[in-house]
Amino acid sequence: MKRIATDWDKYHRRVRVSQRFLWTVWRAYADLLRGIEFKEPIRIIELGCGTGYHTLQMAKLYPVSKVTLVDFNANVIKDTERRMSCLRCKKEFLLRDLFNLGLSEKYDIVHSQGLLEHYTPEEQERLICLHRDLLAPNGIAVILVPTPSLTYRLWRGLLEKLHQWIYTDETPISEAEFTQRLESSGLEILKIQGCHLIEVGAVCRRRVDTA
Repeated sequence: MKRIATDWDKYHRRVRVSQRFLWTVWRAYADLLRGIEFKEPIRIIELGCGTGYHTLQMAKLYPVSKVTLVDFNANVIKDTERRMSCLRCKKEFLLRDLFNLGLSEKYDIVHSQGLLEHYTPEEQERLICLHRDLLAPNGIAVILVPTPSLTYRLWRGLLEKLHQWIYTDETPISEAEFTQRLESSGLEILKIQGCHLIEVGAVCRRRVDTA
């Protein structure tokens, strides 16, 4: 069956007023990051940044020297650039295809949420490897994906019945599948857990044998 790409312009028009959901996802991020500290200012990159909300919150949690936000949607990048104007660190906004990103810089936190599930399993592995390859020594990758829990299936089923489901190419990923893809991509899982009933999140670092 042909995958129909999600209309991200439609999504971002909707999410501008969904601050409660963004805050809920950020609480999941904060729980995953609990206990993780950095002694020096860090560099953060968000892949498929969308609103950039979670990077903005990280910049309040840690001392940050630079944030890099990447998305393929020009309207998203424009909105995110405006939203990040309050940050006093160095900022970089990249309108790029993640599969042709071409960055040599390394980052202390590489993260994404709502990204992998819109791609095929083979593409997911490539994106996980991208997270890995962008990590600085002692850096961490933080990745959240939807998982087919009962709550997810009920929530999605209701929205589909109401013709309000807009994520046309989204495929939830089980924790077992997620774990397998992370580990096979050369990442060591430091923490993995369910997040707000419909997602699973992981904190990883690059395995020493893949450095």
